[in-house]
Amino acid sequence: MVAEEFELYKRLAWERILRDKEIGYLDPDIFDVLEVINRRPKAFTMSSCSGRVTIVDAEFPWERKESSVVFKNHLRVTVEDLRDNLSRRPRKRYWLIVQGPIFHVYTGDLKEAWTVLSVARAVGFKHSGLMVANRKGYLVELRTGVRMDHLLTEGQNLEELAEQAMRVLMKGKERKERLKLAFLSLKPDEPVELGENPVGKALE
Repeated sequence: MVAEEFELYKRLAWERILRDKEIGYLDPDIFDVLEVINRRPKAFTMSSCSGRVTIVDAEFPWERKESSVVFKNHLRVTVEDLRDNLSRRPRKRYWLIVQGPIFHVYTGDLKEAWTVLSVARAVGFKHSGLMVANRKGYLVELRTGVRMDHLLTEGQNLEELAEQAMRVLMKGKERKERLKLAFLSLKPDEPVELGENPVGKALE
């Protein structure tokens, strides 16, 4: 990875974030975390999500082909949202899906990739890992185990279901905030050595 090339990708990625924020395309509660991660000289973020609730019309909740998202919100879901979507007949089946936050971080070298990965795992992003190395750098995916998949049908207790979905969503948001605080506890260019706790007792 050539330093000048990495800097170009980093600058273009940040400009894209600012454009998305300006037009309202960026998740409403993710900018502060992206800003903290992008302050690190050897890291920048690409497509990321702060956590969300969706209702998907699909045969199974993991399907992408021939499925459609009929509801999406990064902050909340209400009984009215569930009831409104149930009033329309699905092509297949409605699934209520809650996902925790996901961040995609490119790093300029393996040492920075290890630092990003170690910080994330220390605050609950246990399903994180190094995905690929390419011209942009080393891609690290930061993912929690926070998730809920529920078949949405008539006759269910929608108040209880909406409440449970919100509890799961908030668990993901809590981990997102812990991730921000963990990166704030490091100096922008501070690396993490193998076996070292990158977060410190304040966040344990």
